[in-house]
Amino acid sequence: MDDNRRNLDELPISSGDSLWALNFIDARFEPRDPVFDTVDEDGVFLRKARRRRKAVRTAATGLALCLLSSLAACGTEDQGGLRAQDAILVQLEPQAFAPPLPNPDASGPPIVALTALGPDDAPPLLRYPVPAGVDPTELARALDRSTGVAYAEPIFLYQPERVPNDPRLKDLWGLSRIGAGAAWSRSTGDRRVTVAVIDDGVALSHPDLAANRWSNPLEIADNGSDDDGDGYRDDVSGWNFVDGNNDAAPVLPERWHGTHVAGIIGAVGDNSVGVTGVSWQVSLMALRALGPNGGRSDALARAIDYATDHGARVVNASWSGPRSQAIERAIARAAARGVLVVAAAGNSSADSPAFPASAAGVVSVSASGPDDLLASFSNRGALLAAPGVGILSTTAPGQYERYDGTSMAAAHVSGLAALLWSSQPGASLEQVRAAIARGAVPVEGVQVGRIDASAALAALGPGAGPGPLRVSQSALAFSTWPGHVPKAQSFSVRADGGGNRHFFAHADAPWVRLSLAEGETPARVNVHLDSTGLSLGDHLALVTFDGGLPVALTLHVGNGATLTARGPGCALTGGQLRVTAKSVCTLSAPGANLGVSSAGVQWQLPGGALSTGATLTAQFNRPGSYRLLYSTEEGVASQLPVLVE
Repeated sequence: MDDNRRNLDELPISSGDSLWALNFIDARFEPRDPVFDTVDEDGVFLRKARRRRKAVRTAATGLALCLLSSLAACGTEDQGGLRAQDAILVQLEPQAFAPPLPNPDASGPPIVALTALGPDDAPPLLRYPVPAGVDPTELARALDRSTGVAYAEPIFLYQPERVPNDPRLKDLWGLSRIGAGAAWSRSTGDRRVTVAVIDDGVALSHPDLAANRWSNPLEIADNGSDDDGDGYRDDVSGWNFVDGNNDAAPVLPERWHGTHVAGIIGAVGDNSVGVTGVSWQVSLMALRALGPNGGRSDALARAIDYATDHGARVVNASWSGPRSQAIERAIARAAARGVLVVAAAGNSSADSPAFPASAAGVVSVSASGPDDLLASFSNRGALLAAPGVGILSTTAPGQYERYDGTSMAAAHVSGLAALLWSSQPGASLEQVRAAIARGAVPVEGVQVGRIDASAALAALGPGAGPGPLRVSQSALAFSTWPGHVPKAQSFSVRADGGGNRHFFAHADAPWVRLSLAEGETPARVNVHLDSTGLSLGDHLALVTFDGGLPVALTLHVGNGATLTARGPGCALTGGQLRVTAKSVCTLSAPGANLGVSSAGVQWQLPGGALSTGATLTAQFNRPGSYRLLYSTEEGVASQLPVLVE
């Protein structure tokens, strides 16, 4: 949430100031909601009418969702807000066919890929392009009624919220208010604990952040390769989901929101430089998913999945917007794997938290002032409160500024969660959540209270222990030719409910090499295969763990990769794909039809467009003869003739 910033040299100090009070005496100082408010070409401030979408779930279902998590703030969801005009999201049911676009763009490419998002072991979440002149909301409504579609929704746009300028110079009062000093006598943090900052980028080159930069242990910097087989090249410190590269630093000089949030969570402590975060030592994973025009729900959902799959214990979400089922499902996947998602309640003075703070399983946070009263700009009804007024933290490299907002409050809670896990690495998600809640000081306007770090550490107590081992993929499929080596793939290992657990991994075949045969959860394991000397056909192996489920490996060695095709109007015969015009077909690499991962596959469509992943779902719009190129390793490609009739 794009919160107020202050120049320290220009702000007077007055002991009689009501530092936390914001009085709105003019409409120009009304809190601006970037989702519903705009400025027209002449600079006139406009307030849009908020549209409500008919609830899909029944009241009983909504109540059940609330009861699934005692820490969720449930309420009426608002479906207003800005939407991307270029695409929508369509979630398929298991084994369902993808529906065709009703009226594809006749002037567009003959074959249009429907990009698959989300994890490989879940039904496909597809990104459908919106033809020119078509309203994305109406297209989503039309496809939502299609057989086999779990839901279809627009891609919503999210961005930090603004609050009125009310410059005050304050000391670092927030850490004192939450009892950080007493907490640091127990723990000052641990770099084995990772917090993902999903925001507009993080300036990890800042001298107060650099030492706490997260490092992907399986990725080699700047070699142009996807060393860990996760689909992201050179993602050594995080990923930029806005521009599709590994540079997750802020792009515009004046945008330091994510950097400010990161400093509150984990600016390096006891280094004689600047400020300190709640956790002196922590690994900060920078995930840039908010651009100059806000963040797209598909990018934000992918960022949450990335954080979950790469070992983050905490995800900080200091942004808000309309309810998105894609983001909700990503949050649910994170919670199921022991990840704590912390979200800012919003800066609109509303009676309830905004989305995603309102989602089930999320720890929502309102902003409080030095007297434990909620800031006037803060949304009410969140689970917790934390300092969010005049908070000093990192901005441009070597610089510091003061911001107001629930963004800052959420960052205090994320830092506290990291501190708790550093104290008790084996603690589960539920144990950490309960400790934060039990240690909170009751304040008005929130469900539980304002956080207290020392009390939370005391409430966590000894005896926390991890659960059984869990893996992100139960099976991996590879395909190669004699004399070639398939691209490495990876899976993550976690303890059920979170926590650190020591593990041993073993492969029962000599042609399998693991990057990590022994380690502590959460971790990623790279799988390398050597097909030298193996005969043509399928070869099977198991990766087993002490106390965990195995991962099944399938290696197909053949004279060429064998594809499968499915979908009405699609037939793969004699090495040629025959398609009825305007049909949607799903092409699968070996093993992909079983729901396993095959991250080394790349597809090239007519015109040069590229798509990666185990499957290619595409709409074949215009009759004619074409060709698709597909490869399962670098530099080796096969050709598939396509006849659209």
